[in-house]
Amino acid sequence: MFLALQTLLRSRSPAHLLLRAAVVALLATLVALSFSRLNRDLQVSFDMRTERAGPFQFYYAGPDAVFNERQNVTRYTQAGVWQRHTVDINSLRKFTQIRMDPITGPGTVEIGAIEMSSRWGRLTLQGPAFQAAIMGLQDLVIEAVDPAVIRMRGAGGDPHFGLHLPQAVVKPHMAQQLPMALMAGLGAGLFWLVLDIALGRLKRRKPEWHARFGRIAARGWIVPLAVCLALTYRAADRISDDPILGDGIQNLLMAVNVFKHNTFSLDTGERLKPTNFREPLDPLLVGLHLKLAVPEAVNRPFADFRSGEFTRTAKLSNLFWVYTGLVGIWLLTLRVGGTNLTGFIATGLTFQIFFHGGTYIDTLYTELSTATLMIWATYGLLRSVQKQSMAWFLGSGVLMGLLALGKASFVYIGAAAVPLLMIALLFARRPDRFAFTQVMVWGLAMTTTFLLTLSPWLLRNQAQFGNMRITERGGLILWGRAHLNNMSNDEVLGLIYDGSPTLYRRAVAGTRLAEAPGDFEIGGRWQRHNRYRSSFWESDRRAAYEGKPENAVSFHYHAAAQYNERVFQLRDQGHPNPDQAVGDELKAEAFKLIKERPWRHVVMTLPFFWHGFWSFKKVEVPWVSLETQDALGELLNLFAGVSLFGVFLYGLLRRHAQWVAVTVLPVGLLVFYAFLTHNIPRYSTPAHPMMLLAFVLVLRTLWLRWRARGQRAGPTRLIG
Repeated sequence: MFLALQTLLRSRSPAHLLLRAAVVALLATLVALSFSRLNRDLQVSFDMRTERAGPFQFYYAGPDAVFNERQNVTRYTQAGVWQRHTVDINSLRKFTQIRMDPITGPGTVEIGAIEMSSRWGRLTLQGPAFQAAIMGLQDLVIEAVDPAVIRMRGAGGDPHFGLHLPQAVVKPHMAQQLPMALMAGLGAGLFWLVLDIALGRLKRRKPEWHARFGRIAARGWIVPLAVCLALTYRAADRISDDPILGDGIQNLLMAVNVFKHNTFSLDTGERLKPTNFREPLDPLLVGLHLKLAVPEAVNRPFADFRSGEFTRTAKLSNLFWVYTGLVGIWLLTLRVGGTNLTGFIATGLTFQIFFHGGTYIDTLYTELSTATLMIWATYGLLRSVQKQSMAWFLGSGVLMGLLALGKASFVYIGAAAVPLLMIALLFARRPDRFAFTQVMVWGLAMTTTFLLTLSPWLLRNQAQFGNMRITERGGLILWGRAHLNNMSNDEVLGLIYDGSPTLYRRAVAGTRLAEAPGDFEIGGRWQRHNRYRSSFWESDRRAAYEGKPENAVSFHYHAAAQYNERVFQLRDQGHPNPDQAVGDELKAEAFKLIKERPWRHVVMTLPFFWHGFWSFKKVEVPWVSLETQDALGELLNLFAGVSLFGVFLYGLLRRHAQWVAVTVLPVGLLVFYAFLTHNIPRYSTPAHPMMLLAFVLVLRTLWLRWRARGQRAGPTRLIG
């Protein structure tokens, strides 16, 4: 059988060429059909108006009607305003029904026509037809049904309803899918046949070119660039026209002001006051993207960019970070001795876990750009160690500077990472050890270009605000963390439980370590940890915006309310830069609190590290239960994190500067946020690609050692 396969692959006869193309066509058809049967996509669109602002949730489930938090989408509504909502479900699991939680408590809600569509069918429900399709109505009372609108009122603490999905929409017949699969197989077979013939002729006429092409395909840039481009195109389906929320609004506002007025500001209107509240790199990129993509929109209002016609256009700028991040991971894999196969595996994992996640690319948070910039800064550090070239050390400083302009925390992380790398080079095992003078020159060169890259922004801030800081947010975050050190020991248990993996939750079920009903709600022992979906979310948010800390419950909004209260007071007194003054005041208070209880701060780093560590996106795994699916994802999170720290410690203890260079930045990020911030899971996400790369490298090393051991033991067994 093996000899026959070798003959088929090596033969250049017309029959064998056609046979190989037919095999490829058959395999491509089977793969396309399998993916078509496995992938279940559904888009649900509807207009809704709620009496109160707040979150609403959208679930989907299979025939067992088990609605799990892993299969839900959360959106936010404005009070008394009709809003268009579009929810995209991309699932590998069978689902037959959906559930909507339009409000979180008492109040009215009006819903217009609901449209459900897929590649295979479309269904529109409105008015009486909508009412007839509703099942499982709970804590909701239908008050009125018009031809176009249905009106409901929340009558309890968990208002929701369900809808059964027609099979024609979510489960097509084989007759619909088979022709598409056959077309894909035919295209793949023809492409293979043409390529096979072309390579055969090239090998006969230009054997040296054929050999060079083979080397490029195995180790060069062509395959990574092409595959990463295809993955980036696939990632575009995660970018929707949903409104930009949270901190992303500030980045978007700065970007729109760059687009319209060529200035970094968080103001609206014509008289703009400069700001350094956020880092400049992401707003600059989005602003330039808007200038190129929609120059005609320069006079459109900000609302059209935040939740209107140009929302998706603004978010499409994220594809730049997706593509460059994927290419960077692949090339990093090659530079540490991997092959294109290893690069493909590492890139595929990072795509599935991070770069294809709507959480990261369907918004304007800075985690996506931070991950990509950290990958390339790591690439620069690795090449600096490998090449011992001044040019690479200078370039690495530039990359580190860009990283700090995207995420200001890397000023401090870099200040620790660069000396640590220099020490690793000084004490590295021979022949990688270098003279003290040489290492100092490299370190100074990197530091110089790092500071030069930062200097335009720092000088701008010095001229505008009288300080040379990248952002003004550090004082608030450190102050909030210093106060969190004083939470009760019972609340520390809540910090550990909040966001913990299901494996932990199962282990502590039934004990005081586990959540009891109402623990995260008003009056519960862990209420101050709940900054998201709660009955007091709207009142907390209002208290923060109005600067009334006495009305806020959660840690997050209480800190924000205290900050705004102080800013408002200074603003009323006519202070020229109230944000900066309050930031300085909070930073001084934070250091004072930490000095009063330094060991408490150190000890609290552990639960905060745990709280942020379990942050991998939940990836769907077909044919297994949701519990097994979650366990697999959490185990991958665990092994990837252990691999990252393991490779870092291995590099330090075994004095391999290369492995220190590969891991020092992501390790620095995880430690920094655990030590100095409240470390919500989002903060850890930029380290995910490097964690997964470390995991793949560890697996590859173990595989190579196991194979080498088997080869050495083989002759011994034969002799015996």
